[in-house]
Amino acid sequence: MISVVAIHNCMNEGTWERVLQWEKVLNKDGGAGPSLTKFMGRPTDLSPKAFFKHYFLNHPLPFDRHDWTVTRTNPTDGSTNDVRYVIDYYHDDNAAKEEEGSGLPQMNEGIGSGGKIQSLLVDVRPAADSISEIWGRAIKMPLARRGCRSMLECVLFKGHGSGRKSEFEPLPLMPNESLKESLKESQEVWENIQSDAKMKKGVGAKDDGKSGEACASDSLLDGSGNETKFGNGDVASAATNGRKAVIEQQPVDNNDDDEQKIVVTKSEAKQLATSFSNILSQCQESKEELQACSSDEECKRAFMGMTVCAGQFMCPLQHSSLIDSLSNLESSAGDEKNEEMAEAKVDMAFGVLGECVANYDKRASVAKKKFPEVFDEVLKKDK
Repeated sequence: MISVVAIHNCMNEGTWERVLQWEKVLNKDGGAGPSLTKFMGRPTDLSPKAFFKHYFLNHPLPFDRHDWTVTRTNPTDGSTNDVRYVIDYYHDDNAAKEEEGSGLPQMNEGIGSGGKIQSLLVDVRPAADSISEIWGRAIKMPLARRGCRSMLECVLFKGHGSGRKSEFEPLPLMPNESLKESLKESQEVWENIQSDAKMKKGVGAKDDGKSGEACASDSLLDGSGNETKFGNGDVASAATNGRKAVIEQQPVDNNDDDEQKIVVTKSEAKQLATSFSNILSQCQESKEELQACSSDEECKRAFMGMTVCAGQFMCPLQHSSLIDSLSNLESSAGDEKNEEMAEAKVDMAFGVLGECVANYDKRASVAKKKFPEVFDEVLKKDK
């Protein structure tokens, strides 16, 4: 028990150290510094980045996730601003030390490469809850790690700026050989976490009994205008969990009060219905795979495909940005200077696409309830 507490304390201290490294870059005029005001453990939820790394890049799944809320104080007027950080924890068995004392680290002895617990890897970043945090992740931090005060300086001096470099070291998107060996084990751990959550709550993890309509995957209309339902409750739960994973950078509340605040005109409803019709015809294969999946793993892969496919019609700009960033990541392989920037852009592009699809689909859900005749007319016309 003492060892568990020591490792947990060291893990939290190492996480906080990385949060402060981010804050030094994103909030340079923060006065006395930020304070941790909220801590939430979310072990049953995959962050969009962890979801992408696993299902696109075969990276091991995290064994835990935290969301930390940090409060920044403006030293000029005393005003405060809350910023959410998303944190994924990974374990690399091959990096574990067996030397004496490694199981009882001090709080400040560090985690990851160079730390006392090298087998514990942490991926810390601000959530994509605002334009400034997106800009910070995709541009400001990569520049700060090179000591560049602007993109022009990085270009002119070939990635070596004259300023002080940030100490922050991000986890790569791609798994190394050691982590690849942990892939199967991480999947088993993840399945155990989900099973344990279902046993404790009687339903899927963080499931309030409402399936919601956050993405047009398990609620797409078939040609007759009826909703396509899952026949297996476990499969439906898996798809729901997958949906939450994609949009959780900015969770979408699916209650009726929230929907009443959404205003949709008849002309917009027609556009939304047309998009759904295109999804029905162009994403049929993805939809069938999602309906036919029989395990959490299969359902999440199918859901990922459905989200990306639907995104090209719901959010073409964000979809194009994701495709371009993936292409840039592939072309920058082997170039350390450009690869980090490309990884950051892929990370952000996927998170933004998932959030856009979720919000778009919610508007479509409201439009369908308000103007059902518009959806019926468009769907019948496109049969």
